Amino acid sequence: MVNNKELIKPLLIFPKPEDSFYFIQIIQRKKDHKGETLGGSNNNSRLIKAYYIYSIDQLEKQWDEMVKLAEVFDARVSINLNPRSAYKATMQTVVKIANQMSNSNFRDTPKAYNSVCGEYHHEIDKRWIVDIDKEDLDKVEDVVTCIKDLQADLSEHEVAKNYKILAVLPSKSGVHIITHPFNVQAWCSTTFSHLELHKNNPTNLYIP
Repeated sequence: MVNNKELIKPLLIFPKPEDSFYFIQIIQRKKDHKGETLGGSNNNSRLIKAYYIYSIDQLEKQWDEMVKLAEVFDARVSINLNPRSAYKATMQTVVKIANQMSNSNFRDTPKAYNSVCGEYHHEIDKRWIVDIDKEDLDKVEDVVTCIKDLQADLSEHEVAKNYKILAVLPSKSGVHIITHPFNVQAWCSTTFSHLELHKNNPTNLYIP
């Protein structure tokens, strides 16, 4: 079992309380249900429920429900640590639905908002994920040091002066390093370039 709620709560910021939210999904993954068909489809994952969290208090109020659903469906609760804008998400949804309509694709209209929430986010505080699996767990400290050095390479830029490692979160079989951006070009030349780098992906909030 992985429960990262208390580790993640300090990372949540709400620049505009009426507009800023975090996108949380309860996802059933096919790799966790080998040999099964999820929700009558052959997709790699199935969305059980999505949440749009505008405050820590809202997260706390809905936490028990998230945990219960994850346990019932043997699913993962994931959160994208890049905050979303309700205004931008709504406007992008209008565009997406218009494009679907022009292509006579009315079947996917109900999925449009969640799809947009997975794609677009505020640019105010970018958070990346470096995914480290169990075979590389002995290298975590070295990876952290490397990222800090690569962030220092960007320090001449005003915004980058405050870039740092934000957290190291447990996953099912490794860890996710949550970090501000760093010099990706230099990263590709390091011995850690084989590690997965995600610029707009969710991390684990809860895994049964």
